[in-house]
Amino acid sequence: MARRFTGFVGVDLGGARGKTTAVTHLVASAAGGEPRARVLAVSTRHRGEPWIDATLLEFVASLGDDLVVAINAPLTAPACARCVVPACPGVEACVDPAVVWQRTEGRAMVEGAAVAAVVGAQNRALPEPPRGRWRVQPYAHRATELVLCYERGLLPASQVGHAVGLVAARAAHLRRRLVRAGFALHQNLLEVSPAATIAALFDRRRARGYKRDADPWETRAALVEALGDLEFAPASRLAREDALSNDHCFDSLIAAYTAYLWARDEWTMPEAGAPFVEDGWIWAPPPRD
Repeated sequence: MARRFTGFVGVDLGGARGKTTAVTHLVASAAGGEPRARVLAVSTRHRGEPWIDATLLEFVASLGDDLVVAINAPLTAPACARCVVPACPGVEACVDPAVVWQRTEGRAMVEGAAVAAVVGAQNRALPEPPRGRWRVQPYAHRATELVLCYERGLLPASQVGHAVGLVAARAAHLRRRLVRAGFALHQNLLEVSPAATIAALFDRRRARGYKRDADPWETRAALVEALGDLEFAPASRLAREDALSNDHCFDSLIAAYTAYLWARDEWTMPEAGAPFVEDGWIWAPPPRD
């Protein structure tokens, strides 16, 4: 492992009652001389109880210090929600780095993607590609979502703007609780997107299909089989079947595997000066050379 971590917990975060939250625990293994990710457990319950915050924090605390927690939920709020300025100057006059990025690079990215979509459409007879309508707002969106959607094409537009809401509020609370337990964002606490990871490793069709296909079990099974360095420990019992048959379990598995790849391959943040440290960064496999 390039980074020191050997344990990885993936969390597909649901509502506060924990009924739609799933957790995967895997470890780095070097059996046979090759690095591998070995799954120890995948579940929607812990000792018969749903994954409420207290249960999740107790479980994480029991796993030692060389641990990374990867959560499939927003761990940072949009720029306006973080702002402490009492009187808003408006988006065009705001000096917050994330807002500046959105109205410059972000706007160009979204409008460029809209033009490319029209130009690339088949059987369309338009005299001039229209400019994309600017619908991104700093009170609802974050820069990292725009990058994954409009620059890298790893997420559909329907998954942009989810940094507000009940699950996002729970994620923000959980992040603060994890800070007290020794976790720091971008260091051993990661925000991830299983759909983005699948799209980066495979393609967008399978990123959609593992939830939408007529038989998603088959699609998930093929994806797991294709991840040659992922294995299930004998003691994991029905973890593989749980991951293949349950959306939340599968997402937690991919979240944990994303953290494993992050550590193994030493992924890094974008260039210095970008707003992602404060505005948030969704970790996904980098573009292939």
